Amino acid sequence: MLDSKHLQALAAVITEQSFEKAARALFLTQSAVSQRIRQLEEQVGQMLVVRSAPVRATPAGMAVLRHFRQLAVLEESLFEELAPQASEDFVTATLAVNADSLDTWFLLAVRDILAEKNVLLDLVADDQSVTHAYLRSGEVQGAITSTPASYQGLATHDLGDMEYLCVATPQFAARHCPDGFGRNEANRAPMVVFSHKDALQHEFLRQRFGEDVRPPVHVMPSNISFQGLILAGAAFGMVSRNLAAPFLEKGDLVDLAPGETLRVPHFYQCWTLQSSLSARISEIIVRTARAHLIPRDPGSSTLASAGRETSALPRFRG
Repeated sequence: MLDSKHLQALAAVITEQSFEKAARALFLTQSAVSQRIRQLEEQVGQMLVVRSAPVRATPAGMAVLRHFRQLAVLEESLFEELAPQASEDFVTATLAVNADSLDTWFLLAVRDILAEKNVLLDLVADDQSVTHAYLRSGEVQGAITSTPASYQGLATHDLGDMEYLCVATPQFAARHCPDGFGRNEANRAPMVVFSHKDALQHEFLRQRFGEDVRPPVHVMPSNISFQGLILAGAAFGMVSRNLAAPFLEKGDLVDLAPGETLRVPHFYQCWTLQSSLSARISEIIVRTARAHLIPRDPGSSTLASAGRETSALPRFRG
C-alpha cells in the first residue's frame, strides 16, 4: 500500500513544479518533501520526477499521480455516502480550460459550480489542443479540449463548436486592404497570434486561400492584449463570434471575410470514476457549454471524432 503522505508530496511537487514550492504548500521542509518522494520512488522502483527546473513528472510519475487523484475521488465518494451533510471541508475541483471559453461561457458555469457545497476551483489555462494532456497526466479531473483522446477510464462529452471571425478595425482595413482581403493583402498585413502554438489564424488563411500565407506576426499571450492589439488597429486576427459581436455592432471592428468563419470543436473530458460532486460539476459544464456553443456541424472541416486522437486538427488558440 502506497503511503498517502508520500502520494500527497508527489502531487504537490508535480503541481507546483518545484520542491521548494511544494514544501511551502504542504507546510513542510524541503528536505522532508524530498525524502517522501525518494521513499515513494524506492517503493515503486522507478523515478517519478525529473529533478529539473521546473520539475516534471516521468511517465511513471504521471501514472502514480493519476492513481492518487482517483483515490481522492473514491474517498470523497465514501464520505458523501457515510455522512452526506456532515463535512464542511472545502473540495477542490481541478480543471483545464482554454482562455476563450474561460472568458465567455465558462464564467456562467463557474457561478453554478460555486453554488454547490464548499467548492474551490483550481484552473489551468492553456491552448485547447493540449488541455487533454493535463487530464491524462492526472493533474486535473476534467478538461475542455479540441483534441479528444481515447484511453481507458475516460468519458468524452461533445460540447459543440466555437465560431471564430477574422476581424480588424475599419482603419486597419482601409489602410491594409482597401480593395478587399485578398491573398496579397493577407501576406502583407500584420497579424496577431496568441502564442507560437496558436495556428488558428494560419488555418483560416489556408481555408480561405487554399495555400499557406505568411503575414508579419505579433505574438500576444493574453486574451486581453490579443484583442486590445486588434482594437488598437495594429493587427488582424481571429476572435470568437461571442467576443467580437458587441464591437462589430458598434462599428469598432469589421469582418474582413464576411460569410467565412472557422469552427473549433470543443469537448469536455473527465474520468469515468467520479464522486457525486464531480459528476454534478461535469453536468453543469456540459449543459452550459451546449447552451452557448454551436451544435456540431457534421460537414465541418474541423470536426473531430470523439474517442480518438485527432492529430490532423490544428492547434488552436487557448
